[in-house]
This record gives sequence, C-alpha cells and structure tokens, in this order.
Amino acid sequence: MKTFLFLLTCTSLLFSADKSADRQKVLSLVAGEWIAHGVYTAAKFDIATHLADGPKSISDLSKLTGCNEENLYRLMRFLASEGFFREEANRLFANTDTSALLAQNHPDSLRSLVLFYSGETSRSFDQLAACVKEGKSAFELTYQQPALAYFKDHPASGKKFNEAMNYKSEVVNTSCMNAYDFGKFSKVYDIGGGVGHFLSALLQKHTAMRGLLFDTPAAVKEAQPTLKTFGERCGVVAGDFFKSIPADGEAYLLKSVVHDWSDADAIRILKQCHRAMPSKATLVLVEPIVSTENSFAKSLDVYMMAITGSKERTRKDFEDLLKQAGFRIESVTQTDTEFAIIEAKKN
Repeated sequence: MKTFLFLLTCTSLLFSADKSADRQKVLSLVAGEWIAHGVYTAAKFDIATHLADGPKSISDLSKLTGCNEENLYRLMRFLASEGFFREEANRLFANTDTSALLAQNHPDSLRSLVLFYSGETSRSFDQLAACVKEGKSAFELTYQQPALAYFKDHPASGKKFNEAMNYKSEVVNTSCMNAYDFGKFSKVYDIGGGVGHFLSALLQKHTAMRGLLFDTPAAVKEAQPTLKTFGERCGVVAGDFFKSIPADGEAYLLKSVVHDWSDADAIRILKQCHRAMPSKATLVLVEPIVSTENSFAKSLDVYMMAITGSKERTRKDFEDLLKQAGFRIESVTQTDTEFAIIEAKKN
C-alpha cells in the first residue's frame, strides 16, 4: 500500500499544473516510450489497414481485431491525440496521413519497420545503461548472443528483420538513384550487397551497366534467382571481404556496410577494396552521416551502439577512416533520406 501511495504521489507531481517548457519537454520525451508502444500495438493489430477504406466505429474495430472494445478505444483516443488516427463523433476513427503509413497496402508502408523495431531490439534498450557503462551491445547483454546470430537462430524474428530491411532498402535505393548519377559507371561491384536489392535496381535503371554482387555464400545463394534475370550483365561471387575482394571493377559500392563494423574492422574492409581497385576506380559509400542537420543519424548511432555494438559516423570520421585505408573523399551527396553518398578515390 505504501508503494502504491508513493507511485500515486510521484504521478501527481509529474502531471501538476506546472507548465514550464523544460518540464514539458522532459515529460514528452518520457511519454515517447508510451507512444512508441502504442504505435506498435496499432501496427500489430493492423488497425490502419482496417481503416484504409474509410472511418470505422470502435465497435467494428474491436470485432475486426478481437480486442477489448473499451481498452482499444482508450488506446485509439491516445494515439489520435498524437496525430496517429483521427477521432470523429460517436467514437468513430479514421486514418490520418501519418497513421496511413502503417497500412499494409500503402505504397510507403512503415508497418514492417515498426513491427521489427518494436520487437526484440526494443526490449534490448532495457540494458542501455549497462551498454553505456560496459561498452557492450545492449542486445547481446539481453539475449547472450549477437543480433545477427540471434535472428539466424530464431526464424520468425529473422523474417521480421528481413522484411524491415527489404522495405528500408527500397526507399533508400530510390532516394540514392534520384540523388546521384550511378549511370556514369559501366561496371559496378556491390561489395557486401546482401541479396542484391540495390544492384538489381541499378541494373534495371541503367540497361548498359554491368554488375557483380560480392557477399557471403548464403547471401549470394539467395540473390541468384533475382540477379540471374540480368544474364551475362551480372555476376555473383561468394567470399569474405576481410580476406579479399574481386579486382578490376570501375565502381566499388559499399551500402550500409561500414556502419556495421568497428573502426579497425572498417579499415580492414576498406584496405581490401583499395588492393582490389584499379587506380582510377571509384569507391562509393552509402551511409548516414552524423551532423547537426541529420539528427536522425544520431538516433541511429545510439541504435547501432545498442543493437550491434557498431556506429554511425561524422564526415570527419569517414575522412579519417578513408585516409587510413588510402582514400580521399571527392564528394558527398545527401539524399532525401538520412543516407548520404560518399564518393572517394585512391590517393
């Protein structure tokens, strides 16, 4: 009983009449976790998809989702107050432009990302304090194994991870090709290119381009059904980029590779690229760059720290890494996402 009264007192203090801007900012940040869990719950029950064809009553939504009607109403009322969904008269709810992004059939649907980010990776943040103190990833402290190994051992979670990454790749691929002229290259080697989504998009857009995908045997095997449609224009090579990288490419593309690794390992990968690249070849990195303007990259940096133990980097960080591997930055092109395209040449 004493514990309950203590919590009640703390709650009343938090939500007293004091409206100072600093206090409200702190409370809003704390409440952000509740909002995130609310958005995840709405995505889990696919409410935005149910509302895609128009407003529905909370009674209908309750039946469609199998949820308790009163608790579902309270959740929807809360999310509507934050701009997710719109509450109308007689307890009717409709999508807003924001909540529509959670619908499965939306062309820019974020549902798979929300479901993934709010799963095991979200629970890892309970260990963020230990992560900061000990220098270990919060995910590994939570599940006693690295994230990628965990997703390999847990197929259902691995499927959510792949769906989220595939969606993210589609958005980033489009923004990169709109921002940067990949068509100036006749032969692109996609190093660590996963199952070939980016390379496939490049070859579809630039019909005179030839490509090569280099990744682990498992990734290459999964990529082959898609890439074989390009015939002789596209090759695949399995290997380990810490040991060697195929030679004689014109452009060496590393998309979302460097941020997965520590500085020491990133330099090892970049040095292998340097050894393989002809003197006039171009290195192209696709990565978020931490800056004053790119606040989301700072969020991603903490996410990478917590989940994989790796990092996002500033432009100066990239300059230092590339210099140690024998490169210099020629240009940096910002896309309309959090990603930028760094073009580098051999010194």
